[in-house]
Amino acid sequence: MDLVQLRYFVRVAQLKSFTKASVALHIAQPALTRQVLLLEDELGVQLLFRHSRGVEPTEAGMRLLSGAESIFRLVREVRANVIASSTTVAGTLRIGFPPSLGGFVIGTVAAAFQKMYPQATFDLCEGLSNELRDRLLADRLDLAVLAGGANPLLVSTHLCDEELWVMMPRRLKGRHALRTYTLKELAGLPLIQPGRTQLARQHIETEAARLGVTLNVTVETDAFQVIKDLVRRGIGAHISPYSGIGADIKRGDFDGGPVKGLFLSRYLVRRIDRPISLGITKFQEILVDTLRDLGASDRAIRLPA
Repeated sequence: MDLVQLRYFVRVAQLKSFTKASVALHIAQPALTRQVLLLEDELGVQLLFRHSRGVEPTEAGMRLLSGAESIFRLVREVRANVIASSTTVAGTLRIGFPPSLGGFVIGTVAAAFQKMYPQATFDLCEGLSNELRDRLLADRLDLAVLAGGANPLLVSTHLCDEELWVMMPRRLKGRHALRTYTLKELAGLPLIQPGRTQLARQHIETEAARLGVTLNVTVETDAFQVIKDLVRRGIGAHISPYSGIGADIKRGDFDGGPVKGLFLSRYLVRRIDRPISLGITKFQEILVDTLRDLGASDRAIRLPA
């Protein structure tokens, strides 16, 4: 009997379903079933009663569930105590971030962090919110910046609110004054946006629906550089967080500007069952300080009071 088998059994018993547990654990259902059967064989008792609607723990299963939950609470406490006792920032930090923040702030933060804590290393992962959330749940990231998406296995801390801007093809040469747009103005434009599963897209469409506006999305792609190239070629416009497109618009590569009243909330997210390390704490502090400095000179980024 090992911790992996116990963790699998606990998830199945809690969710009362092999199917739901396999999704939550990111493991194929046959492999999950096999591990639970091996546990039953080792203990010589039936732990789960199978029926058409799923499974129910037997009396022996309930006893094991209670004991296993106590074991995992103890493991978390020991891990937290060991990590908290460390005064040296070392090891590898696995950080996930959206493409818009990649070129805007993450490099600055990572460079400042490594200058202060040279014994630490980074594993940086760029991706959209749904992908990063899945990586967190699969324990392939320690921390990620997400645009929401509640999950009982994750804990979120509000990082900032960011203006959403629209990026459009450049029509006239020379410098132009930025202007503010409304969603109603953008309703008739062909738009190039990420897929419907992406949280930023969902947020924009929710706000549009609230205003009675139907957006005209003609191209869907999650590839950020492809989106910019298509806008540059005049295929359509794109609504995105300021951090990803603001500099391009201010530089004059595209027309565009902020969309009135439209903000995207960013959150620092980690697994609830993973105690926060000293390295992650220091990384968060540097990230917040860097965003605060940017927000002081640029109202498109707003940190909570």
